[in-house]
Amino acid sequence: MDLQPFFLWVQQALTQNLGLKLMAFGFALGFFGYVHGQEDIGQRTIPIGVISLPPEEGDRELMTTIPPSIHITVRGSRRAMTDLVQDGIPPVEIDLRQGYPVEISFNREMFLLPSQIALIVADPPRLNLEWEELITRQVPLQASITGKLAEGFIVKGEPQLEPDKISVRGPRSRVEVMQFARLAPYNVTGLTAGTFPRRIAIDSPPERVNFLGTPAATVVVEVKRRESEKLFSDREVQVIGPPGARVLPQSVDVTVIGPPDVVRALRAEQIVPRVDLIAAQKWSQADSNSSSGSVSLPITVTLSGVLAEVQPPEATVKW
Repeated sequence: MDLQPFFLWVQQALTQNLGLKLMAFGFALGFFGYVHGQEDIGQRTIPIGVISLPPEEGDRELMTTIPPSIHITVRGSRRAMTDLVQDGIPPVEIDLRQGYPVEISFNREMFLLPSQIALIVADPPRLNLEWEELITRQVPLQASITGKLAEGFIVKGEPQLEPDKISVRGPRSRVEVMQFARLAPYNVTGLTAGTFPRRIAIDSPPERVNFLGTPAATVVVEVKRRESEKLFSDREVQVIGPPGARVLPQSVDVTVIGPPDVVRALRAEQIVPRVDLIAAQKWSQADSNSSSGSVSLPITVTLSGVLAEVQPPEATVKW
């Protein structure tokens, strides 16, 4: 059998219009690559930013923390996936300005995805939102003292505050448990006797709570010299007046208050309680012929640089 005509025909078929054939072959390869490039390649997980638009002025506050981002799993063609990664996905907006929803579900409509991309799942798929009522109440201010006074001095009483309260506003669960608002410490280092007003700032409030008004108060500290006390018991009461006068009670307790060094140096014989009828103009020498009399007068103790408190403070003198 003669195959010569067949081989000749094959040769002509391959060599005639070779350029056109090569062009067609190239187009075929390109179309093949395009078709296979459009095929699904599985799925990919991509992070998406979250933007929250909170309600404007209202009577409730969102207590749930909105995450800065979520993750979505998508599926699509090779080309569409490549374009998505290159262009990026805009953040998803949670618009709460019109109300107080209790749940936000992340569906495909919330994401700006190309039509060739399918949303498989969002993580988390939804957010449960907790809202709380906003309230306003006043809480007392609390001052504290730090530092060291000059030697021999102490703070007298508690610091005085003006104002002594401040209004706070925030979620009910936060505001109702506030017992006070604390001021920054008042530094008394080196102070001696006197009264010292100072403007002090209030420490920052708890999270989500706000101060209404100026977050400061005037704190007044009074400083006095340090004093000590010493008790002298059963000191005999002396009467300045008629001879033979009787006094009730006959003895008293005397508490001496003053600078520690002065009080420490006092001796019992220096503590002399007296009832002075002459100074009180209750008796005079002209009354010496009177048969009898009685009067109640304060008991005094004369000392320099200290204060003497007598108990009981009065005595009855009879003559």
